[in-house]
Amino acid sequence: MIGKDLYAQTSADAYRKRMVDSIKNVYLTEAAIRNPALRQITVTTDFIGSSNIDTYLHGNKILDGNINQRRTTALFNVPVKTWGKNTVTASFSMFHQQFQLNNVTAYQDGLPDLEGKVINKFTVGFTGSFLRVDSLFGHPVIYTASVSGLTSRASSVQKMSYLGGMIFTLKQTRNMRSSVGLLINIDPSINVPVVPLFTYWRKFENDMELNINLPQQAMVRKTLSPNLWASFGTTLSGSIAFFRHTNPDLPRDGNYSTIDLKTGPGIEYRVAKKIMLGFSGGLWTNLQAREFELNQNAGDYFLRNKINPSMYFNFTVSVLPFLR
Repeated sequence: MIGKDLYAQTSADAYRKRMVDSIKNVYLTEAAIRNPALRQITVTTDFIGSSNIDTYLHGNKILDGNINQRRTTALFNVPVKTWGKNTVTASFSMFHQQFQLNNVTAYQDGLPDLEGKVINKFTVGFTGSFLRVDSLFGHPVIYTASVSGLTSRASSVQKMSYLGGMIFTLKQTRNMRSSVGLLINIDPSINVPVVPLFTYWRKFENDMELNINLPQQAMVRKTLSPNLWASFGTTLSGSIAFFRHTNPDLPRDGNYSTIDLKTGPGIEYRVAKKIMLGFSGGLWTNLQAREFELNQNAGDYFLRNKINPSMYFNFTVSVLPFLR
């Protein structure tokens, strides 16, 4: 009799665990539909149209012309361990950039022939993250810490950075959520190591959603059908590439980084239970494009590109969470 009761209790506990896991998976899936950063796998490609470029070396203009760009990113998020209020995850990324220069006019002797030249840069990265969900003064709070590495070489990691901070929930209801936070980024190339955060999400009765995630994104989103969403907004993005120079007047290893804004409409379609397709386009605006010595401050750059705004098109394939 005791054996039967124990078996029944064990079966009931296993059933309750499956139910809880199923409910958690539903909520996580819905959250990942709203927030692409929560998806397990994302592959995205930006096609950036031709725009004018002016290049300055040590403050002197050395060339101008037209530039076409293509950027492809593959990101894979892996849950490592969860216990209590704590979660450890690992992320792996691959980033490919392609630049092509045309109609080049050189203003300095001795420059290589760049007319029609295609430059390909490939970077891989990893991030290990720790997250703890707790409470403070009766409000939910998230503590986070991570370590990241980037490289274009097989033998060494060229860039390391460390991130830590907290996000404090101000108010949360069924249709509204707001929070503030602070991140500290330990990176020798960063001019401003402390970044304030503000997030605000609200869902209206007409299925329109407002999602503000500063400083990264501001967007409105509309549900057109159970598997189709349209959006319009602005997203802050960027890129990193590593260069090896043989010119004695330049640092041997350079870090070329950009900061950009992408503004325009987008559409996402859930083609299968766990697969999303996304298309977007609009205006691409470069805010900053600089090259500086590797592991030095970005303010001490030796090369600067001024790139005019251009049109862009984006295609994305993403996979909703399937590993737990």
